[in-house]
Amino acid sequence: MGEGLADWFRGTGERRRPVRGISTTGDKPWVRDRPQGACPVPDRERDWIERWLDWCAGQFGPPSAPLREVAGPGFVAADFTGTQLQAESLVRRVAAVMGADVTEVSVMLVEAPEGPPPTKRHQVGAYRRTSGGAVIELDRGVAARRDTFAALVAHELAHARLIGERRIGNRDFAEREEERLTDLVTVFLGMGVLTANAADDYVKATGYSVAPLGELTDWMLTGRRDQPPHRLGYLGPGEFGYALACWSVLRGDPRPPPWARHLAASVRQAFTQGLAHRAARRD
Repeated sequence: MGEGLADWFRGTGERRRPVRGISTTGDKPWVRDRPQGACPVPDRERDWIERWLDWCAGQFGPPSAPLREVAGPGFVAADFTGTQLQAESLVRRVAAVMGADVTEVSVMLVEAPEGPPPTKRHQVGAYRRTSGGAVIELDRGVAARRDTFAALVAHELAHARLIGERRIGNRDFAEREEERLTDLVTVFLGMGVLTANAADDYVKATGYSVAPLGELTDWMLTGRRDQPPHRLGYLGPGEFGYALACWSVLRGDPRPPPWARHLAASVRQAFTQGLAHRAARRD
């Protein structure tokens, strides 16, 4: 590769002469322009994540005393098919990780709406209180993706810990803000690897992952184009990654912690950048 073209690919040097067959004008989505130690999320999201993680520590106790189990791939049994009994058992298992009392929680499996895929976001879970306790509704169709189904359970049980335990009853939340906090609670209570990965879940065309390169994501580089990604939750992969980095710092984990290797590529990149950002701040 000629020196001029190599500089252009790296995003360095001047545009001196066109290269045959390749346009040297326009954006280069593979170029990384984030400075060393920069936060992987904008300042507003960074401040929100850090503030509410501190709130979680006040509500649920410090994450370092004692260290919670971190659920990762393999948390759900390989023979899981989403039967009623299996779903109820999984709810109890996730509840044990998150410290949720599910003795009065009923599990209801529901079917996705029939017809073509919805053009808008489809709700796959719900939590509601009843006169006799609470009900969590889970979309049976998600069960084909076992880890994502566990992430869905975790999200609904985070509602149980927030709403069912009346921790946010006196706060005036917009619905989306409450849902974002619910996602963050899954991180704080040990289910964040699975909920983060569910935010960027897709079928691969290859047997490996690659680190995102500039604006090119792992899905763009290795995902199948005939099957759209399945994105669960209200925080994005970058926000989940930074939240996990902050949580890891609060826990006093070794850097990097062993569970980080299970993170999806997009989440892992934000997680790694988040740790570097916190180290640069001497946290």
